[in-house]
Amino acid sequence: MKRLTMVLAAACGLCAGARTFDVTAYGAKPDGATDNTAAIQKAIDACSAAGGGQVLVPGGGTYITYTLNLKNNVDLHLDRGATLKGGEDPLKYPEFPHSEHWNVERVPRFNKRAMFYTVAQTNVAITGNGTIDGNADGFHVAVPNAKPGQPKFKRKSDTLITGRCMLFVACTDVRVDDIFIYHPCGWCTWFLDCDRVQCRGVRIECHPQYPNGDGLHFGGCRDVTVSDCIIHSQDDSLIIRTHQEQMKKPRPCERVTIQNCVLSANQSAIRFGWTEDYAMRDVVISGIVCQHSRLGVQFNLPPNNDEYHIDPPRDRKNGILPPPAGTVLPFSVENVQFSNMIMCSDNAPIQVSIADTEKVDFIRNISFSNCRFTGGLPPVFRVRPQDNVRDWRFSDVTFTVDPKRSHQKLRLEDLGFRNCRNFTFDNVVWDWKSAD
Repeated sequence: MKRLTMVLAAACGLCAGARTFDVTAYGAKPDGATDNTAAIQKAIDACSAAGGGQVLVPGGGTYITYTLNLKNNVDLHLDRGATLKGGEDPLKYPEFPHSEHWNVERVPRFNKRAMFYTVAQTNVAITGNGTIDGNADGFHVAVPNAKPGQPKFKRKSDTLITGRCMLFVACTDVRVDDIFIYHPCGWCTWFLDCDRVQCRGVRIECHPQYPNGDGLHFGGCRDVTVSDCIIHSQDDSLIIRTHQEQMKKPRPCERVTIQNCVLSANQSAIRFGWTEDYAMRDVVISGIVCQHSRLGVQFNLPPNNDEYHIDPPRDRKNGILPPPAGTVLPFSVENVQFSNMIMCSDNAPIQVSIADTEKVDFIRNISFSNCRFTGGLPPVFRVRPQDNVRDWRFSDVTFTVDPKRSHQKLRLEDLGFRNCRNFTFDNVVWDWKSAD
């Protein structure tokens, strides 16, 4: 009986081992110097070819890597004490090739590089208590003689840089759990046109002075859950969008839940929309604490002629023409619930800003309950009557307005809720501090 037990135990061990692919067995070295891209990718490919399992990155050191492509049924697991760090040679991050799944040539900022790039895969995950280091220090330089209020650092290049640390496109069943993402070079994550996405226990630390450091960015995704994350972003912390230019076919960003997260943002804590975005709906956001942001919750469609941003649809460099007239679908947001939030902002805690160039169907059925906002300005609504901003409800909400917090002057046209319809206020408290 004892011998039989030992044989069964050994057999079970072999089965378990067959589903775990240790990257060091494929030649990866945690010495902080070796380029481990090929070794880690071999482990990923072998795992997927075997039907799936876990690709293990053991703790105890730093593994230098360039672009990695996850494959079907692979869980890339970083043990505690393991770090995957992006290499410093930008040319070793290959540009994205043409894709049947998205419009690569219209990528924001025309940046076609990422540390993790996964397209049209199913059941993929990045998990564990290890660290992903985007190595932003290697791709930024100090701005000489920067004046007060001006950026102190800039990118060495807009295109020779990993513009996204993690990019998932047209994937199904995606998980990012418990990982610490440190100093991404641009957007920390971008989930584009994905189904069933889960981010849980993720910690993000963007360098506070390196530009464009977004946190969790969802574009045209469905069935998304985010929970228990801590995000310190240089730009926006949580972004919900529907990118028409980048998607092959516009599909709403819908059925999204976000709960129990701590945020800090140099721009918006939570942002909906951007120029020429499509529909967003059925979103629940609760249990949010934001210790600092420039703008709290923002619904924003900037003008289509702003030359500062090098993104399609604004910038038409490199022969990128606008979509045919009449093919851009109007922007809309509906059925969004915010609850149990504490949010501090330098300026408006809630801002809705629609440019004259944008087409909007409606921004409706938005509710805030049991929330406390502290900001340098009151809520700001810069909208047109035809934008159909209507059916908003504020219940058990406190707005503390402290002009000393803001670097912007309060404009008379920003007072009140102009061009808005059917706004309900139930037990809403306004606490205006003196500007003196």
